[in-house]
Amino acid sequence: MKKALFSAAILTGLLAFTYYPGDKKAFKKLFALEGVWKMNTKKGALCEEWKKMNKSFMQNKGYVIKGNDTTLTERVALTRTSEGILYTSTVEDQNNKNPIAFTMTSSGGNVFVFENRKHDFPKRIVYQLLSPDSLHAFIDDGVEGTKKVQHFYYVRQKM
Repeated sequence: MKKALFSAAILTGLLAFTYYPGDKKAFKKLFALEGVWKMNTKKGALCEEWKKMNKSFMQNKGYVIKGNDTTLTERVALTRTSEGILYTSTVEDQNNKNPIAFTMTSSGGNVFVFENRKHDFPKRIVYQLLSPDSLHAFIDDGVEGTKKVQHFYYVRQKM
């Protein structure tokens, strides 16, 4: 009996230090994305607008502003589930507007990595909060040191 209790205590302790897919702490850190982020480019301003809907769900709409025109480009659902934290993207002109899910594979400090190895491109989406008002995001083919990468440097917009 003592051996069973000791083994259970050890197992419980080890589990406490492993990454749980639906980790509340990791998801709570993502709330820092809430707000409007903007990146100016030659083709217009790229924007991401994140909203916290509840403790397990955030949504985002991505759009481009060019002159007086605003074009919706993407919608994202960020969801904490028992299977993990999912970044589900629906891009307006890709995949027949079907949503594509990426699973959080790591989070540390202010870096969040989402992957879907079965998707053509991107296979990996990374968000890095550089400061409360500065965000670096990039998408790539999931290979370290790849040349197939797109970087996005956003600045939080004051409302």
